[in-house]
Amino acid sequence: MDWIPWPTQDTTLAKRAGVSFDRTPAGPICGLAGGFRVCAYHIDFDERPTCFVDVATRALAEAICLDLQAHCGSWNVDYAIAWDEHGLVVGSGRPY
Repeated sequence: MDWIPWPTQDTTLAKRAGVSFDRTPAGPICGLAGGFRVCAYHIDFDERPTCFVDVATRALAEAICLDLQAHCGSWNVDYAIAWDEHGLVVGSGRPY
């Protein structure tokens, strides 16, 4: 999977370190039209995602949330949350 750093301006550091240190709150998150956005978070920087991936099906979004480590490669992340195109949570691996 091709995870994209959040914010996308922080690409070099995020890809090298596996985490971004930008603590700007993310604001509302929505999937693309007809799809789902899965955002992965580091437990210490949960104001906004560390990275995200857009997927076509709810089943895949939920599977990523349930087993993030199998899908996230070398990113330094702890849990994932998935949103549909309306901004509703459709899957969560949030530990709290």
